[in-house]
Amino acid sequence: MNFEKERCVFMQEQEEREEKKENTAAESAAEEKAETSSAQTQDQQQAQENAPQPNSDEIVQKKLILSLAYVFGILFFLPLIVYPNDAEARFHANQSLLVLLTAIVGEVVFGILTLIPAVGIVFSILCGVFGLLILLLCIYAIVCICRGEKGELPILGRIRLIK
Repeated sequence: MNFEKERCVFMQEQEEREEKKENTAAESAAEEKAETSSAQTQDQQQAQENAPQPNSDEIVQKKLILSLAYVFGILFFLPLIVYPNDAEARFHANQSLLVLLTAIVGEVVFGILTLIPAVGIVFSILCGVFGLLILLLCIYAIVCICRGEKGELPILGRIRLIK
């Protein structure tokens, strides 16, 4: 009987040692994983710090090119040519194209409506107000560019023609 008790005690001790080994192995694996992820995070931070930052001349040049798309509506494609893979350039090219198309359609519609004899004067005044609103949209967009904000144009800003 003593032999069986000693054997049971020995087996329990052996099981406890194996559990400790497993726990130690799991803890060391977790520590290695934490060290690896911490090293990766440090590498990512260093890569971001070492990434080339645009200097002030490049920023001013980009703002100028984005603004030109609004000043001269027909140049809506200019940001796409100069910065083909830039999301901000696509955004402002889209906004500029929307302003250009709205201006063309609106001026054509109001131009035709001014030909109506009885109410032509009213539509010619509305045509002038419409042109002023288009100008204000362009000024708003240029101010947003200069501030470095991504300001969508009221009403038109939600439409995406250029993806």
